[in-house]
Amino acid sequence: MFYKIRRDLNVYNHNRRIRKVMETRPIRIVDAPWTICSMVGNGDVLMYIVGMKSFYRRLKKGKLKVIVARTMARSMRDLLRYHFTGVEVAELDELDTGTCQRGGTWERIVHLIDLSRDQYAIQVDADTLSCGGNLDEILACIEQNRAFVYRDAWPFPPILTLRETAAEARKLGSNHVAIAAERQFVQLPDCDRLKYIRGSSGFAGFAKGGFDRARLEEFHGRMEKLLGDRWREWGSEQVASNYCVSNSPGVVVLPHPQYRTFSPTDSPEWLSKAKFLHFIGSTRYEKGYFVARSVEMIREFDV
Repeated sequence: MFYKIRRDLNVYNHNRRIRKVMETRPIRIVDAPWTICSMVGNGDVLMYIVGMKSFYRRLKKGKLKVIVARTMARSMRDLLRYHFTGVEVAELDELDTGTCQRGGTWERIVHLIDLSRDQYAIQVDADTLSCGGNLDEILACIEQNRAFVYRDAWPFPPILTLRETAAEARKLGSNHVAIAAERQFVQLPDCDRLKYIRGSSGFAGFAKGGFDRARLEEFHGRMEKLLGDRWREWGSEQVASNYCVSNSPGVVVLPHPQYRTFSPTDSPEWLSKAKFLHFIGSTRYEKGYFVARSVEMIREFDV
């Protein structure tokens, strides 16, 4: 109970501090052969507006799509349409997942793979900030049609075969569904050829034609047979996202610490190098850094 009270208070205070974003100028979407896609929760609209304005001002073009729950109020949808002129709003329930599961953001990964059949597709979580001077690495990936993913510091190399990933996962004490899934990779066909990057699904680029739905559905089916009901736990979608990106031609692992998950233990030097930060729920409000940088971004939007 106390956790929920503390979380709700943090959300309230964060939204109160960033409300001035509603007074900033709208962004007009400029068409380009790629789509920037995000799932936006009912309580995340203001946070998303700040994060996406910081991102779009650096990319300067690209179609924009938000996936929302059927229960999102019309006023919140109108707010999104006002601040991003030309944004496409899609309802979560209307997205087709084929033989893949629903829930746990699986609708998102299937939809991104569908989008990437005909264009480059970028997944950006609502709880992110683009806080550096440029996103040149992202623009280069789009131009060269190379998938991308960011990863934080892990104890093993960024790109491994599935067999090597399984061996490393067996050394870890965690029983999180992602680790449990990685331990099963050795059971998959072509485990000595296929690759895996333990990255984040919060920010990823999907190359045009880099991976298709049939391969994703096959992966989902095999993992469900290996893990049973555990594959339905929150976190399996991130494994799928990493698998799709890792096995796309020419995948790029974005440089660290420029692209990474925020940690309250980050040094001032690391924070000064950041171009893109992801503020995951477990540490989002610690030290007040997220709201402080958000307020800083808002001041820049109308400059």
